[in-house]
Amino acid sequence: MAFTVSPRGRQLAMAVMLGLAVAGAVLRWRAPNPSVWRDVGTLLLVMWLPAVGNLIGFIVRHIPRAAPPPTEFAPGSPFKAQAHLQLQAASLPAGFVDSLDAHDPRAVVLTGRHGFTVRMDRPVAQWLAAQGDGPVAVEYLLPGVALKAVKPPMPIRLLVGRTVVATGTVLPSQSAA
Repeated sequence: MAFTVSPRGRQLAMAVMLGLAVAGAVLRWRAPNPSVWRDVGTLLLVMWLPAVGNLIGFIVRHIPRAAPPPTEFAPGSPFKAQAHLQLQAASLPAGFVDSLDAHDPRAVVLTGRHGFTVRMDRPVAQWLAAQGDGPVAVEYLLPGVALKAVKPPMPIRLLVGRTVVATGTVLPSQSAA
């Protein structure tokens, strides 16, 4: 026969454990000091530990979780330049620029082992088709995290998908203003 756990069953188990713990406390209090009954009372008194664990689990399940960080830029949100990058286009396989979405400005700025989603001031394919050199304004998806980690004159790589499309450095912030 399978045993199914329900909230009501958990409440009942918790009540039984607390009842045994209270009985153990009374037994321990009433029994003479060096006796088996005092030891049994001590063992029963330990039953409050799983009940407290159950209570903590119940409370944790009912605490509202924080919203996860965004994974995409809000549709239709205006572009706000938060940094400027000096980029030089990398050598790319033939036809790579043509395979990119002509309207997608998203890329990843990679610095060391950390990557940050950005959107450029123009589509990546358009920037690459125009020889892909010069400063580019970018907006970070999570600026609170990225602006602390990506600081001038840090070397960076710009990725689209898994392909490095440019290398460069972060320019000082007065050019991003």
